Amino acid sequence: MKTLLGTEVTEDIRGVLYLCDYQGTSIKVIKEILSADAMMALNLFAEIPNPASQLATGNTFEELIKDLETLHNCMKDPEWLKELGNCL
Repeated sequence: MKTLLGTEVTEDIRGVLYLCDYQGTSIKVIKEILSADAMMALNLFAEIPNPASQLATGNTFEELIKDLETLHNCMKDPEWLKELGNCL
């Protein structure tokens, strides 16, 4: 599995944080941070002042991959993007 910026997600990773730019009908990943600790990724997500940021985590590699696949699909979905805009 690869991130949206093309980085290979290795089996030791438990969190992927995307710093994003939301443009109303699309979202673009500007930077990504991969973490071996899901709680560290969550902490970074909470402390970075970028409301469009997105996070995928898992207690296991399999859980992370499932969450990351879901996030990737959501980030392409026009309805999800519209709802994100309403939240921002």
